Amino acid sequence: MTEADILNIRNDLTGLVVSVFSVSFGMVSGYIAGLWLFLKDAPFSLRFLAFTLLSFGLAFMGALTFGLHELLLGTQRAWSKLAATDTGIPGFGNDAPDWLYGFTLYEAAALLGGAAFLAIYLALFYLTFCYRWPAQEEAR
Repeated sequence: MTEADILNIRNDLTGLVVSVFSVSFGMVSGYIAGLWLFLKDAPFSLRFLAFTLLSFGLAFMGALTFGLHELLLGTQRAWSKLAATDTGIPGFGNDAPDWLYGFTLYEAAALLGGAAFLAIYLALFYLTFCYRWPAQEEAR
């Protein structure tokens, strides 16, 4: 595999990662809007159904992200087998600066993204099932 092939695959995969993030962000944003406008006053069964659908959608996006992760690591392995590169790029986020305490930039970004989505998911669970929304005043 040539340097150009690896860079082309890497660029395509990066586009897919951005697409997965965009769809996930859209799902969460749509759920927040639905929660504020409709679900906060909905019966438990409807809130449960909506949260279950959100969970399945996010699980699908997580599985897709894991597959992309493996492909991205494959491009890193292929890149490291090249004797020399014309671009002079040493790698794709595999540097491990001291301030990351042994994590590579790629690992730290993946960990931060996973922690952020977990926090958002837990917050949506709380807002869906535990939080008591204030009663809306009747329109006058």
